[in-house]
Amino acid sequence: MGKNTFELIIDGNLEGTTSIEIADCCCEKSKPAKSFAQLVALVKHSEDNLIIKGYDDMGDRISIIRGIYYGTEWSLDYSKEQSKARNFAFNEYTNSNVEADAREALKCSENCKADLFNSLFNSFEIFDSPYKAVDFGHLIIGMDSRRSWRAKSIGIPTQGGTGLELNTWVGDLGGGVGKLSLDRVRNPKKRAKSLFPISGSSYGAMVNLEGDIASYVCGMDSNNESKIDDPTDNFETIHEALQDYFDTKWDKRATFFLKMLDGEFEGNKLKNKDEVVEYCAEALSDFSYWYLGIRMKEKGLGEIDEFTAASGNFEPVSREVASIFIDGLLHVVEKPQDMITARTNPNPTPREETTVDKASELLEKLKDKFKKMDLNPFD
Repeated sequence: MGKNTFELIIDGNLEGTTSIEIADCCCEKSKPAKSFAQLVALVKHSEDNLIIKGYDDMGDRISIIRGIYYGTEWSLDYSKEQSKARNFAFNEYTNSNVEADAREALKCSENCKADLFNSLFNSFEIFDSPYKAVDFGHLIIGMDSRRSWRAKSIGIPTQGGTGLELNTWVGDLGGGVGKLSLDRVRNPKKRAKSLFPISGSSYGAMVNLEGDIASYVCGMDSNNESKIDDPTDNFETIHEALQDYFDTKWDKRATFFLKMLDGEFEGNKLKNKDEVVEYCAEALSDFSYWYLGIRMKEKGLGEIDEFTAASGNFEPVSREVASIFIDGLLHVVEKPQDMITARTNPNPTPREETTVDKASELLEKLKDKFKKMDLNPFD
């Protein structure tokens, strides 16, 4: 609260003064979004407050809101994983650090009652209906990644993709490839379709995939459908980009995304489907090595022998997962009101021999050969 003093002046003479308490905050208390329309309104309220605090640049506002979900010690991801390594990776992948702490930046004043941070924190997954949804955390980190030429253009060595890809579909599905490859050491018949649940929040869950596609398409340049561009070049606010995505881009979201992966269309037919599937499979396989190695160490999921056994599944599982992913997107190209999820169910393919396997076999042969050799010079 603060005081404003008013003077009563009559015919040029000061007749009296009075002081009135003025509230510092005129905000309405916010609530977590439960629909696309509510998400747009919540983000608009958040941007209004950020602008009051001097964050006029849309890119800064994207960065601050992204930090609610990834790459900071106050993020949703950190609250679950408690991993500074993950924070470091997200900031490397976006090629940027978070501009400001959203817990303070979203307040219009010290006593702001809007509670925007907690409302956004609890609005990471938005379901407009049970089968129409988006992961806003994935969407916003993708938008943040697209602000950087490096993050959207330069592959990160050994990890399977660009920073944008690793923050979105490669990270989700490549992580799933790693997990399923390990599971197949114990259960070779486990299917890749299991990584694509309609409910849930892991790997290829429907809401994850919708967020991954939105992260590329929200804020895109409508005149250049295959270009992965900076959303701040096309819009002045996040909430306007969101509204545009839900209103005008939704029905072509899968088509736009596939074009951004160099997909070539003739009508609704993806002419170079095999090449797109192979591109995805290679990215997922490369990331699965890195992901599973880190997760096995952090979570105690097994020893080096199990990792070696799992590595023979990386490439076959990646091909299965990539084919399911692309077929699911092509279904939505034809039927845009349907959700992005698995529409095919390929049979599990056999484990493949790896260079590690070959090296182990050679070592065993050498050991056996030395055992049979007569090394006594006096015989």
